Amino acid sequence: MNEDNGPDRRSLAIGYVPGVQPDKWITRWRERNPLVPISARRVGDPRAELASAPGEGGFDVVFLREADHAPRSAPAGLFRIPLYTETMAVLAARHHEIGAYGSLSPADLEGEPWLDPIDATTATPDEVSAAVDLVAAGVGLLVLPQPYARSLSRRDVIERPLEGVPATRMGVAWSSGREGDEVIDEFVGIVRGRTAATSRNAGDAPREKLNARQKSAARARARGERPRDEQGRGEQPRGRQQSPRGKGRSKRGR
Repeated sequence: MNEDNGPDRRSLAIGYVPGVQPDKWITRWRERNPLVPISARRVGDPRAELASAPGEGGFDVVFLREADHAPRSAPAGLFRIPLYTETMAVLAARHHEIGAYGSLSPADLEGEPWLDPIDATTATPDEVSAAVDLVAAGVGLLVLPQPYARSLSRRDVIERPLEGVPATRMGVAWSSGREGDEVIDEFVGIVRGRTAATSRNAGDAPREKLNARQKSAARARARGERPRDEQGRGEQPRGRQQSPRGKGRSKRGR
């Protein structure tokens, strides 16, 4: 909170590489934090965004692609959380015979012509687009992350999942200089699946956690009932009292 001007109305700028669809996270952000505007724009050059930390180039948070075997520790100057491994795909001209398969392995493609490999973690969108133009012309096959391939939306190229090749993974990153930034922490929590019940809006105090007894009492009050703990300890419902000597114990004859 800003004590002088009310709620903090700063904005949140998101950058993302091709193949990422941040719409669902942006929608959840707007539902939970309507006073903090959010914008998203595709990153033009992933290499440039990695060279300059998010926040310095106009982005507060950036979705980036990296090799699945890359260290899980963040690159220098960044906080980074790995999210998910991407399925890889082989791309071919529209009428290529791979269209008859549900998925493929490198062994299925022996003898096929291949283009020079494209590193989707560092290649610019223009470099990838130029390679896909060659695929469409029937020059050769190409491997890309499947989400990236599908984002190209080309009718003259088909793609199929390709197993047994090095994969890529997606991560979300922000500048280490923004450690403790509540707005960034809130957005990253949404990306990681934090629900509205466990989320806290930027600037709000953390919610107090309730134990099982407190939760039960709260539910009882919501139903208009008196919580059991407030009914008086030691009370028992009428007609169900038992002898302290135990249920079912017979009396001896005198």
